[in-house]
Amino acid sequence: MNVQGFDEFELDLELAFKRDLPPFIDGLEAAPLTFINVSSIPAKKNGVYLLLQDDKVMYVGKTDSRGGFQNRLLRHSEHVKHRHNLDPNLMHFKAVAIPVFKNADLETILIDHYGAPWNNSGFGGNDPGKERDTQRPAVFDLNHPIDIDRDLDFIQLGLISAQELLRLLSARLPYTFRYEKRKYQDELNFNVEITAATSSMRELLMLILNGLPSSVWQTTILYGRIILYRENREYPFFQEVIRS
Repeated sequence: MNVQGFDEFELDLELAFKRDLPPFIDGLEAAPLTFINVSSIPAKKNGVYLLLQDDKVMYVGKTDSRGGFQNRLLRHSEHVKHRHNLDPNLMHFKAVAIPVFKNADLETILIDHYGAPWNNSGFGGNDPGKERDTQRPAVFDLNHPIDIDRDLDFIQLGLISAQELLRLLSARLPYTFRYEKRKYQDELNFNVEITAATSSMRELLMLILNGLPSSVWQTTILYGRIILYRENREYPFFQEVIRS
């Protein structure tokens, strides 16, 4: 339309983000991925974030939820713990709040710019559920399988019921731990004694398995999670199987 004294202007947001966002991020100092640092981010702020390992961008994400950066980054800070070939102390983050960005695919723009090998690797995924325990593990889990020999800092010494210990482990471990919660609860009705010599997940699992009926329970250490059921079976992809 050609009208004297009138025209339309349309801002190319994608072009502006491609041009201006990476240099802005590069000028931002990364912070260690710790609870204190993440909790210091203003609440409910949303935008894009990067996870870095040894100054290399490993993952690009965005958030537009009520929890903002805090919720997402705290979850990631747990996900990188107790993994082989991965030191959580080397993980850093950068987060940039962007009030309006829904019309631009910022994740794709930044992934294309930085590479970000953990994107599309299954990193940060939720528990896929029991029906998928036989499927091939995610690439991230294959490269960084869980390590059950790390000491657990939330375990207290003393007598505890097996069921209470299972609930505690399921709630506090930095990876998924799924166990039988409906059937055979009478077989889990016993106490275990936690000592200074039983501070890792492997040692705690052995305490529990030793109190269960022989040869009918097993814990399977998959690449990204642990399961404990009254079963005797082989899974196509696993690190280790320990039976009662």
